[in-house]
Amino acid sequence: MISGVATASPRLALIIDDVGARQSDRAALALPHDVTLAFLPHTPWGRELALQAWRQDRELMLHLPMATTGPKSPGPWAIEPGQDRWQVQYRVKKALADIPFVSGVNNHMGSAVTPDADRMAWVMEVLTMKGLYFVDSLTTSDSNAYEQALAWGVTAIKRDVFLDPDRAPGTLERQWEEALAQALRTGEVVVIGHPYPETLAFLDNVLPQLADHGIALVSLSALFNPPVLSPPPTQSAR
Repeated sequence: MISGVATASPRLALIIDDVGARQSDRAALALPHDVTLAFLPHTPWGRELALQAWRQDRELMLHLPMATTGPKSPGPWAIEPGQDRWQVQYRVKKALADIPFVSGVNNHMGSAVTPDADRMAWVMEVLTMKGLYFVDSLTTSDSNAYEQALAWGVTAIKRDVFLDPDRAPGTLERQWEEALAQALRTGEVVVIGHPYPETLAFLDNVLPQLADHGIALVSLSALFNPPVLSPPPTQSAR
């Protein structure tokens, strides 16, 4: 028998952010089990939907609100510039108390805070104590969050592709193709999307096709473990 070398399928981890702000976000719970859902704390539906997701045995994340340099509000109890260590850590712990059973955290907005090494260090100190991972959503290229996570021993990774940075025609298709290309090129990709109706409808169509591309859909935490190798095909010697 002639055998090749065992290989691993490229892996795609998909996070759906902002779950909990609208009752319609409930539709995200119909996505495949390996899609990781990130819940906004202190929202009308966040805690309820997080509990439903937990009952589905899904992987949950806290989508931690942080101040932005833009005009949008990150929501109540956000981490803001100028807050001291006690204030920052109180808000992290308050958010974690509102959204239970999470495995990790990523930032909601945060362009005004994630470049701040001190405040990011105070966030990571809490995550270290709680044993949670961190995903840097990279809402700004100046973010210091990933570096501070590593400095505090927090298991961490960065977002690669935003699936729906805008809702213009063609954006979903273009961003999805970019995600597939990176997965095939590097072996893994972290994609972040939102529970917009058009995004969820798009995902219903494309996620079942991932296997046709030779790409595995995995939960976010799976990227922190070595990929499972597939046995190589065998041929009979002639």
